[in-house]
Amino acid sequence: MNIIFYLFIFIIGTLFGSFLTLATYRIPLHKDITHEHSFCPKCNHKLSFFDLIPIFSYLFLKGKCRYCKKKISPRYFFFELLTGLSFVLIALSLEFNIYNITINKIIEFSIFAIYIVFLLLVAGIDLKNKKIEKSTLIFGTTILCINIMYQYISATMDGTIYNLNRIILYLVFTIILLIVNIESIRKTKKFDYCIDILILTIIISLFTYEITTVLSIAGCLLIIGIRSLINKIYNKGKNKKERNNNTMPIAFYLISSHFIILITSYLYSLNLL
Repeated sequence: MNIIFYLFIFIIGTLFGSFLTLATYRIPLHKDITHEHSFCPKCNHKLSFFDLIPIFSYLFLKGKCRYCKKKISPRYFFFELLTGLSFVLIALSLEFNIYNITINKIIEFSIFAIYIVFLLLVAGIDLKNKKIEKSTLIFGTTILCINIMYQYISATMDGTIYNLNRIILYLVFTIILLIVNIESIRKTKKFDYCIDILILTIIISLFTYEITTVLSIAGCLLIIGIRSLINKIYNKGKNKKERNNNTMPIAFYLISSHFIILITSYLYSLNLL
């Protein structure tokens, strides 16, 4: 029965992954992500139900549009697969299965699943556009706020004073962070990439343990160092303009490192590492 349950979780994850591919394409273009029907970005043909089945549509169509035969980016397939697997790993890490379906388990799973959706959304946009959309940071901060309020309610019911004081501090900090995000998007449409990276790091640090954040940052710096070395070798002889075009998607690297740390921590908890 658990296999069927986790298969169901995986399917839900792939549906979110399918939505993510749409969102990462449309949000930077300021297009509607909820009401406008899905279409091929190459020929603008509206997609049918059979074109939108996560993973299977990509495989059956051999990575090509049914109508214009142009190649579909592999990121659609990988996003759907990664999101499905992430949802299953979240369920496993929370020991959420068919035999212990409770309100608390459902809430915890939902919060962390949406957190993963937020991370993948930011990573997908940053990888392609080298920027972080303010609206995604507001979304992430809102999820963080919901998570801290849930922890506050749980700590209140358990009577854990230490956790309660810490959670109150986190909640105040998160509300301030949300106000800063809303004010920044209300006053200007421009973005400061460094500040956005800092906000993303704060969201990650408040959502997971501090050691996880430190290791994620260390991993990100390692990736940046390796990428810089590769760029230096590859860009030898190129002019200054060409070198400046090689902007690194730091948010993508940070989130990739964060994913690796989270998966490693889970495998270590199972004594598999």
